[in-house]
Amino acid sequence: MRKVYLPVLTALILTSCGGNRYDFVDVASSQRTEEALSEGFREVPDSLPGGRSAWLLSQGIQVADVLLYAGDVPEEDVVVPEIPYGYDASFISSDELLNSLSARGTRLYTDNGRNARVLMLLDETLSLEVLNKIASLADSGAIIGGVKPTACVNREDSLVFRRTVERVWTGGNVMSGKTILSLLKAANVLKDEKTRTDGLVFSHRHLPDAEIYSISNPTDRSGRIRVKFRVRGRRPMLWNPDTGDITPVSYNIKKKGTRVKFQIVPQDEVFIVFGSYADHKKMKIKK
Repeated sequence: MRKVYLPVLTALILTSCGGNRYDFVDVASSQRTEEALSEGFREVPDSLPGGRSAWLLSQGIQVADVLLYAGDVPEEDVVVPEIPYGYDASFISSDELLNSLSARGTRLYTDNGRNARVLMLLDETLSLEVLNKIASLADSGAIIGGVKPTACVNREDSLVFRRTVERVWTGGNVMSGKTILSLLKAANVLKDEKTRTDGLVFSHRHLPDAEIYSISNPTDRSGRIRVKFRVRGRRPMLWNPDTGDITPVSYNIKKKGTRVKFQIVPQDEVFIVFGSYADHKKMKIKK
């Protein structure tokens, strides 16, 4: 019986996807996802500039630890607070906040699979409906920062509005005047990527059975670099959007993520894709 069940048990390795939460790797599903991604990646013609990069960046959903809510203010007119290096942020609309966003403890979810840890309010004027939803999220444990609401859209709701603001903003998990970094630390959120190499630009896409990281190097620096990603249990591979090549990289799975070594060249972009189950804790690729 042990010989029958051992491969299945081996598959129950933990992997992080968009937070400090760890999920079980489905070995077969992960393998199928990686194969489908690699097939689509290689099918993009060489004659299409930036085609493979755009194709990978269209897969899954953006990973952002911070949701920015600016009400009805156009995104291009919003003054976005500083996002700490190693994290990312994305906007959430009023419709999505009201009808899709929910909280389980300090973790925020949307119906389409977005997963965040902090909600930042960027507009002091809210409707009572939005304020009540924020109150509900706060009561569920969500960490909320940004500006404290001072004005209600509808004047007839102003009294209830002010009372609700005072109740919600006395909770320990709702904080004004705090930086995004301090809020992320309060939520105990690890950096999504961490490196000592300056100037790199990261973005992260999440699929149910894969993690896709874009690493852009707008500098003139070249050479091997080391990056720690907030992923465990999956094997990283280097995907080159210029050539379509997919090659193994050196990696070491640590307690709080996976450290990966790979080559960068000036003014270029590469991808590290975590797909199939990593059946080795570390791998060294000789160059």
